[in-house]
Amino acid sequence: MDLVFSDIHADIDGLESILDMASSSDFIKKYGNYSRIINLGDVLERGIHPKQVLDKLQSLEKNYPIVSVLGNHDEAFLHNKLIGASSIESMDAHAKLSKEDIAFFKQNNDETFGQQFFIDKKNKLLCVHGGPLDPKKITPKNANDESWLYHRSWQRLTPEDFEFFNYSGYHYKASSAFDEAKNSQSHIILCGHQHEETALIQDGEIREIYHSLKVTQEKTSNHILEKREIEINPSHNYIIRLGLGGPAGKYGGGHADPHFGIIQYDPKKVILFTVKSI
Repeated sequence: MDLVFSDIHADIDGLESILDMASSSDFIKKYGNYSRIINLGDVLERGIHPKQVLDKLQSLEKNYPIVSVLGNHDEAFLHNKLIGASSIESMDAHAKLSKEDIAFFKQNNDETFGQQFFIDKKNKLLCVHGGPLDPKKITPKNANDESWLYHRSWQRLTPEDFEFFNYSGYHYKASSAFDEAKNSQSHIILCGHQHEETALIQDGEIREIYHSLKVTQEKTSNHILEKREIEINPSHNYIIRLGLGGPAGKYGGGHADPHFGIIQYDPKKVILFTVKSI
């Protein structure tokens, strides 16, 4: 079983809530133990505990394989590009990070960090932060200094029937994402970035199914878990977007709950959870 989360945003309390829940005896009894962690990016920025989050993730790497893709906030921080919505306290905490702290983000030979996508061929998963489109196919020749906003870490799923670019990134249609996943022989695209859960299916046509999922609640440990379960048909394709993992990442502040997911493989299911306090 895989444990999946996205957009922790330097929120150690959010990350600990997810890990405590997924490791609790109640949760394990019902769903099993996770054997791999999939991090869909945006570990950094907005929150005020980046070192604690990075230390926790590096500690987890000693016991679990962790698959990580780079988020747009991670990329911006690592390349000294400014993105708004972080407080002075958050920026100060990030400025104090050392090379050892950010060693979680492996540096590539071309001086970039991490990976923009991950493909699990065995389980037919395509993991990205924002979107799966090849930037070389969508970046105009005259993009110049804006070219990084076409990276997979910046791409955003649009509900419109057309694609467009603005300074929040390249907005792609679900049909384009499914075409790209087909090239990699993947049938589930996992992403985050937009802080809201969603689920789409391609079964001849493309349909939004998230709002038709049954919502159940269960008491587990010291929390209430709100659950949405997606049974995976191997002959269909899916885009499943996880919600905000770290409430500190909520744009404009205000209340938010931690979100995470699990992937079970026998039978194959993706289950989305929201952690609510009692």
